[in-house]
Amino acid sequence: GDGSDGDGGDGAEVEEHPMYAEAEAAGKAKRQRKADAAAASAAASAAGRDEARRELEAGDMAGDGDKREAGRQIMKNRGLTRERKKIDRNPRAKNREKYRRAVIKRKGQVRDAKAQEGAYGGESSGINQNVTHSRRFG
Repeated sequence: GDGSDGDGGDGAEVEEHPMYAEAEAAGKAKRQRKADAAAASAAASAAGRDEARRELEAGDMAGDGDKREAGRQIMKNRGLTRERKKIDRNPRAKNREKYRRAVIKRKGQVRDAKAQEGAYGGESSGINQNVTHSRRFG
């Protein structure tokens, strides 16, 4: 109950470590750099928008007074549709790719037939007596 706040001091300002002052100065400098960069970025984007608008206005009319052609987005006029992969936009190409993948999978399941050359010369790999492909009656 002596009225002290428990810091052990007599109410006088405690001397700060120089590291704290350096950290505070570095933080202020960083915030200033960020503010300057944001201002420069805003100015550059505003200038870029103005330039882009001027280019569009100039591009609205082609050389001999012809109007510029409409872009793909305007021509398709598809409204709100989800983005599709490039292969999904072309059904013929997609099915060709599906067939190519199916052929690769089938090659893993089935051996392709070899064309016979000349007269029959027996089984090239021999016949395994221990394998039975038929059913035994009785």
